[in-house]
Amino acid sequence: MDHEKPLSRRAARDRRTSADVDASQSEPTFDDLLSSGAVDDGPPTEAEIAKARRRKRRRWIGLIVFLVVVGLIIAGAFAAKRIYDQAMGVRGHLESSMTEVKEVQRAVLAGELDAASAASSRLAVETSAAVSGTHGRLWSLAEAVPFIGGNLSAVRTVAEVTDQLATDVVAPASSVSLDAFRPKDGKIDLAAVAGLSSLIDRVDTGVDSAIAELGSVDREGLINQVSSGVNQLDDALADIQPMIGPIKDVVSVLPNALGANGPRNYLLMFQGTSEARSLGGNAAVFIILRAENGSLQIVEQIDSQQFHNAPPEPVVELAPEAVAIYGDKIGRYTADFTMVPDFPEAVRILTAWWDREGFPEFDAVLSVDPVALSYMLTATGPIEMMTGDTLTSENTAALLLNEVYFRYTDPFAQNVFFGVAANAVFNALTGGKAEPVPLMSALSRASDEGRLLYWSEDPGEMELIAGSRLRGVMPLKNDEQSVVGVYVNDNTGSKMSYYLDLGVITCRTEDGVTAEATLSSNITTEQAAELPRYISGPYFTPGDISTYMVLYGPAGTSVTGVTIDGAPANVLASGSHLGRPAVKVEISNSLISSHTVTLGFKGLDADAGAIDIWHTPMVRDTSVQLEDSCAP
Repeated sequence: MDHEKPLSRRAARDRRTSADVDASQSEPTFDDLLSSGAVDDGPPTEAEIAKARRRKRRRWIGLIVFLVVVGLIIAGAFAAKRIYDQAMGVRGHLESSMTEVKEVQRAVLAGELDAASAASSRLAVETSAAVSGTHGRLWSLAEAVPFIGGNLSAVRTVAEVTDQLATDVVAPASSVSLDAFRPKDGKIDLAAVAGLSSLIDRVDTGVDSAIAELGSVDREGLINQVSSGVNQLDDALADIQPMIGPIKDVVSVLPNALGANGPRNYLLMFQGTSEARSLGGNAAVFIILRAENGSLQIVEQIDSQQFHNAPPEPVVELAPEAVAIYGDKIGRYTADFTMVPDFPEAVRILTAWWDREGFPEFDAVLSVDPVALSYMLTATGPIEMMTGDTLTSENTAALLLNEVYFRYTDPFAQNVFFGVAANAVFNALTGGKAEPVPLMSALSRASDEGRLLYWSEDPGEMELIAGSRLRGVMPLKNDEQSVVGVYVNDNTGSKMSYYLDLGVITCRTEDGVTAEATLSSNITTEQAAELPRYISGPYFTPGDISTYMVLYGPAGTSVTGVTIDGAPANVLASGSHLGRPAVKVEISNSLISSHTVTLGFKGLDADAGAIDIWHTPMVRDTSVQLEDSCAP
C-alpha cells in the first residue's frame, strides 16, 4: 500500500480552507434541507405557521404561569399577614374584654353602679370590635382553608359569644344593686327584690344561649392558643351557670318569705357550743321574729328556763333507733333535743315542746351559734350593747360562750345577756348596717360549717336547700358524696366544751373508709382552778371533761372495728340510725390531753361519691383531712 507523503503545515492549512469553501458551495442533500427547514418550495404552510405560533404561545404561557405563581405567593403572604393581624386584633379586644368583665364584677359587688355601667359600656365596645375583626370576605374565605379554617371559625364563635354575653348578661348585671337586699329602718323593699326576677331571667337565658353556641365549635384540630381560649370561655360559663339557678330561686321565694303574702313567724334558735350537742350546742335562747310586707320585728323572746323539763315520758314519739343511741332524754329535756344530728327531727321534737308550753306558732326555724354571729359581725362592724359591751368579730364567741359565765352566776342573768346580744345583732342587721357581700360570705361560711341551719314548713323553700349543710340532713345515698359523721355531746353537765378541739382524718380503703377523730382538751391546771361551778359542772373535777362521741359511716356501710388510742373501745351503743351505721363511745379528757377514736367502715361501692365529713361545729375550727388511701 502506497503512503502519501506528509504535508507541510502551510499546505495542510490551505487544503482545509479549500475544503471549507467547497463544502459551502456544494449542493445540500434532501436530508439537509429537511433538518434545516430550508427547502425552497414556496411560502410556509398553515401547519408550519401553526407550529410556530404554538411555540410562541408556550413561551408566553410559561411566563404568565410564572408571574401568576409569583403573584399568588405575594397575595397569599399579604392575605396571611392580614388574617394574622386581624386575629391578633381580635385577641387583643377579647383580652381587654376580660379586664372590663372583672371591673364590672368588682363595681357591682362594691355597689358602684356608675363604675359598673361605664365598664359595661367599654366592654361592649371591645366585644363589638372583636366581632368586626372576624368579618369580611378574606376571613370568610380563610375559614374554608383546611386546618387554619377551623381555628378561625372557633375564634369568630368565641368573639360572637363574648359579644352576646356583654349584651345579654354583663350589661343587665351591671345594673344590679345589692342594696335591694339591704334592710332600711327594719324593712326590705319587696318591689326592688321582685324587680330582680326579670333581670335574672334575662341573664339565665343569655348564659344558656352562649353555652349552646360555644358547644357547636368543633374542637378537634384546634391549635393550643385557640383551644385554650375556647376552654377558658367554656369554663367561665360553667362557673356562672350553676350560680344563676339558686339566685333565681331565692329571689322567687324571698318576697313570700318576707311576708308579701301574709305575715310569717320565724323562730330564731341560738345554740351554745360551749355545751356541745351534735347539731351545735344546748339551745337556751329563742326569739320569735315576724316578717310582714318586708318588715322585720321581734315579737317575743323565750329562754330555756320557761320550759317544764323532765316529763315522765317524751313530749313526742321518738324513733327507736335514735333512742338506742341517745336515750329518751332527747324528748324529755330541751337541752338535749339537738343531740339528734338531723335538724328536721330536732325541729319536730322542739315543736312538740313549743305546743306543750303554748308559745306562739312559727312557720320556719333558723338556728345559729355565737361563732356564726361573729362571722356576721365582719359585715356589720362592731356593735354596742346596752350593757356597755362591744361585740366584734374577734370577741363575740369568747364573750358569749365563756366570759359571760365568769361575769354572771345566775342562769337567768346569763340568758338575759344572750338576749341583749341577739337583739343588738338583729337591730344591726335589720337596720341596714351590714354590707351585702360580706354578709353573704359570712352566711355561706356559717352554713358550710353547720353553724347555720334552716327548716321551713314550705316545701318549696326546703327544696331549694336540699342536699346542703343548711338543711342539716346527712344524705341517704352516696351518689354525690359519701358522708362520715362525727358528732360530740357534752356529758359533764357543764360548759367545758369550750376547751375542746376536734380533728378528723379519713382515708379510703379497698371497700370502705377509716375515720380517726381526735378530741383534745386545752385547759391548764391554773385555768381549771379558777373555773366557776357553772362552767366546770357539778359532777366532775374541774378540768375533767366527759364527752359522748357518735360516729356515723357512709350510708349502707357496716362497722369493722372501734379503738380508742389503739386499744379496743368500750362501745356504749351501736346500731343503724339515719340510714347508716352509728357507734357511740365516751372520751374522757383531763386538763391538756388528747384521745383518738379510730373506726372502720366497709361496704362502700367503688363508684361512690368522694368522702366528706360532717361534724359538730365546735367553738374553734375543726381540722379535717381527707386522704385518698390509707397508709399501709
